[in-house]
Amino acid sequence: MLRKMLIAFGLLILALIVAGVYIFHRIDSRLTRDNREKLAKLEPRVITGAGQFKKSTFYKGEDLGEVTEILVGWPANREGAALTVVGNRGAHFLDNSGLLKKRIRFSKDIFCPVEVTELDASGDYGFLTRDESWATAAILFDKRGQERWSYPGGVLKGIDDSVGGGLDAKGNLQVVIGFNGGDGIVLVDNEGKKIWQKADANVWHVETLDINGNGQKEILHSNARGQLLVRDARGEIVAHYLTDHYVSHFGLTRWGAESQARHILIPSQETGDGCCKSVILVLDAEGKTVTHFDAPLGDLMHQTQGTPVLFPKAPSYYAVLQNNRPLKRSILFLYDGIGKIAYQEILADACLGIASMPEKEGDRLLVGCSGSILEYSPDGTSTQAHSGR
Repeated sequence: MLRKMLIAFGLLILALIVAGVYIFHRIDSRLTRDNREKLAKLEPRVITGAGQFKKSTFYKGEDLGEVTEILVGWPANREGAALTVVGNRGAHFLDNSGLLKKRIRFSKDIFCPVEVTELDASGDYGFLTRDESWATAAILFDKRGQERWSYPGGVLKGIDDSVGGGLDAKGNLQVVIGFNGGDGIVLVDNEGKKIWQKADANVWHVETLDINGNGQKEILHSNARGQLLVRDARGEIVAHYLTDHYVSHFGLTRWGAESQARHILIPSQETGDGCCKSVILVLDAEGKTVTHFDAPLGDLMHQTQGTPVLFPKAPSYYAVLQNNRPLKRSILFLYDGIGKIAYQEILADACLGIASMPEKEGDRLLVGCSGSILEYSPDGTSTQAHSGR
């Protein structure tokens, strides 16, 4: 009898294994097919504006990993440089011609984006993981690249995103962390200790922005219901932006002549020809829609960043960079003064960093990809590439 039970149990286990393999194969096949279809649509090419803009390599630094942020001015000016280039392996400080002034290597390998964050009122800086997507803890590195603290996530309690939440009353960093599932949103202090936690579901993305100009930053975040919510320093909901759109990922952007990002950039969809068309919305700090741009193929992208750019002896443009990291594809848009697409290119790389670097005669548009920075110019003028190796 026992022998028969063991045989039956063994057959059941075998059946479950076979069923699991079959289901996995079906899911994997479908994902592979979907990815092939997406890649076919995202064949690298210039879609609009061929011949109007020139692309060149501004800088190469393979030990950066994926470039996730390019900053002009602070904190590079603390290191005798003009540009801070952050990747998921470290950071490089460059002068405005692309020459390496200093490099930092992170003490731990990171597979998600990393960005600069202000540590205290003196202007000291560190580096914080972003868009963790359940894969890692939220980690803060100091300016030497050494891990300062980490706030744990996990498979069942995964972190979706984290961001520097401004400074507390003593002038020290606070960090906002959004969780997947039902663990909501958490504010931690400069030592990584929890200050408060508020309930919510799937806090996809978080940012901080002074929405009313009083010098204190509020918290913006999206959630499972597609809401874009604003919370005060105590974590209480004070506003709900863009109620007629589903919001997941979004970003902050400079707009017009702003020196700091005071607007909100949101990829979304609107009812168009037959169904839904991809658009990019620009909101002011109080949630009012300023403008929107058409974004063909934007529904295949995940993250969106943007910057105004005024090229030398050329009209002003607004540049938008979208990317799909798993597929290693990105889309660069340049919109003219009336919001029309002047240039659209699909790049064969996951490019996450974008910045316009001002100079005497105008701006230079920089796009950060894997181990390199590209420069775009309408008249073909650009610097010779420099290597960080």
